[in-house]
Amino acid sequence: MLYFLLRLATHLPRLCRLALAFVSTALASFESSGQLSFVHEGLPRWPNLWTPTGCLRFLDWFGTVVFAMSGSLAGASSGADLNGCILIGTVTAVGGGTLRDALVLNTSPSWVDEWEYLVISAVSATVAVYVWHRLRPGCPLWLGLTLKAADCGEGDLMQWGDAIGVGAFAVIGAMNGIRGNRPMIVSALCGVMTATFGGMVRDMLLHRPVRILHPYADTYAPIALVGAVSYLGMQAVAPLQQFQGCRILISVTLTVFLRQQAWTNGWRLPHWNINQEVVQMNQDPRVIKMMQKTMSDGNLSDTNTDDTFASSDDLTVNV
Repeated sequence: MLYFLLRLATHLPRLCRLALAFVSTALASFESSGQLSFVHEGLPRWPNLWTPTGCLRFLDWFGTVVFAMSGSLAGASSGADLNGCILIGTVTAVGGGTLRDALVLNTSPSWVDEWEYLVISAVSATVAVYVWHRLRPGCPLWLGLTLKAADCGEGDLMQWGDAIGVGAFAVIGAMNGIRGNRPMIVSALCGVMTATFGGMVRDMLLHRPVRILHPYADTYAPIALVGAVSYLGMQAVAPLQQFQGCRILISVTLTVFLRQQAWTNGWRLPHWNINQEVVQMNQDPRVIKMMQKTMSDGNLSDTNTDDTFASSDDLTVNV
């Protein structure tokens, strides 16, 4: 052990110089113009598993399906009808990108031209409403993972799907910031908005505590920020600009890994230990019940919707 520490101390100055050179190169690349240059930062409109950007588009579609389903289930568990579930599911899926385009990039929402996202969101939300209560709780579907947990909440597959969606959305949001010729910090904000602001609007529509602003659930928005910054940092270094596939893979994988660690270990940001009754004073009964449950189990993910119904019989669909 002592030998290892001595060897590490010997090479530490060299490692520090390499790290400093990397950071200096990244800073110089965007400080010279105040903006990030972009090389092949576009995506094909349709998924293509043979190219890195085509794979990212596939993950984007996959994340849209998962986000729309989770938003629809959140609406159903809060008492919304089919129209409300479709609206909330669609807002959850495309709301982040819409706010990004409107507030930061000053462009029309991407779904105006890429209308397939509206179709994917609406269909996914509708399927979730009609199929979810028919699924058997705790039944493994793939590799021992469940779509519907034993307590009728969302299972492991939804957790992993949400994590993949966050990673893909964070990278795509950052890429949109680069294409919009925005500074690095603004491009990182684009990644965070794309991945998290749809859920924020969902919570506001359902009169729930905004998930990314409260500590009742595990860390979410900071992880999206890490994914976006990791992609932007690698893109800012000239030798890495030609390896877009590696940049996408590393950033998405890092985001998924951190999300898995967050829900497994219950990561939280620092917060005051205040009396939760004070927070609940002006909340409606559904929100109070949800907060009581989430504060007791301490492990609610962004896509967990078991806050208002405990069995499949509690959620019925009248056709």
